[in-house]
Amino acid sequence: MTARMGTAVLLTMTVLAAADLGASESARYQALKLPLPTPGSTWAILDRDGANRKVEPYLSSLGGGEPGTGAIASPGFRVATDAIRLTVCGHDGQGGGRNQNYVALVDAASGEVLRRAAAPGADPMHEVSWDVGDLRGREVRLEVHDADSGTAFAWIGVGRIDAGAALQVDFRKGMPAGWVAKSPPSAKPAGEIVPGSIPFFRYPALYTLIPASGTIELPCGFKARRLFFLGCTVPEAKPLAVYGHIDVIYGDGSRESYPLMYGFTLDQAGKLLSRSKAMHLGPSSDPFQHVLVLAPKAQTIDKIVVRRNPEFGVTPRITAVTCETQAASEHLVPLPAPARQTDRAAWIESHTISGSSPDLAWIAAEIRRSHKLPEASKQP
Repeated sequence: MTARMGTAVLLTMTVLAAADLGASESARYQALKLPLPTPGSTWAILDRDGANRKVEPYLSSLGGGEPGTGAIASPGFRVATDAIRLTVCGHDGQGGGRNQNYVALVDAASGEVLRRAAAPGADPMHEVSWDVGDLRGREVRLEVHDADSGTAFAWIGVGRIDAGAALQVDFRKGMPAGWVAKSPPSAKPAGEIVPGSIPFFRYPALYTLIPASGTIELPCGFKARRLFFLGCTVPEAKPLAVYGHIDVIYGDGSRESYPLMYGFTLDQAGKLLSRSKAMHLGPSSDPFQHVLVLAPKAQTIDKIVVRRNPEFGVTPRITAVTCETQAASEHLVPLPAPARQTDRAAWIESHTISGSSPDLAWIAAEIRRSHKLPEASKQP
């Protein structure tokens, strides 16, 4: 799949690199072009909340990431009960009160808002109950709105709706018939630079590069001294479990495959990195995303394949790829110069993973030790 980036983003990045940096320094780190997040997909039935934790399926505005906006409406129905009950989750901005993310009961003819409930400011579902006895016989519809294009605390979800015999919805069963999404005209998703000793380019709307199909191929066509991956977290992880792989495929057809293993190249989603000696991740300027360093062979890289392990229902989070290379390629865009940190250079040297290092038997033993697991020979 050929990755594309918006012309404006490419131009901005190139101007930044050329204006602020020397030519050789600006070419040292280059972003591997990423696929654009799919537009027009704000609303979806998801089984992950805003922190990517496993939950029961629900209607969510996280379908296109937190910046996604729009509204979705139920078919019209006539109020025939004294109360309408629903479960709602999500956020209306940090701390709430923005009046942008909410569920509304509206008059089907005029659009007048008759009842309204803001996102509760929480990932778990909250019960909402409206007294609608005075609306009996009125033709109405339910609308869910997300008007917050922010990158955090900017989503809403609905689990179940009970409006008596007139409307019963359980989104665990999928999207019901007749619901219509109304999203604003889709602009090209905005990208951003993640600064630091290793800079990255990412799309905030893209939670992970790995799509629902489970595999993404990123074309290359150049040599690189090192490859840096941003993200490297996974929820509900088990030590030693391999949740996916990064395959570096060379021009001659050979390949190297690196496991995305919890305790080694993946950590639990959260701010604090494990202190285990087996952990080969370092911090980035985003406290929730970490850095993995790979050293490919001194050969032309044809493509990088990132894939999920189908044995697990969990997708690793990989959000950006930076290449240390002086190559000129249509698949690369120069990044701003990194912050100069001598201790960071030493960490990179000691934590870079190659096809022959570190020894995976030692890694596995160290993960068992740090997580107090039985030795391999003593496991049942």
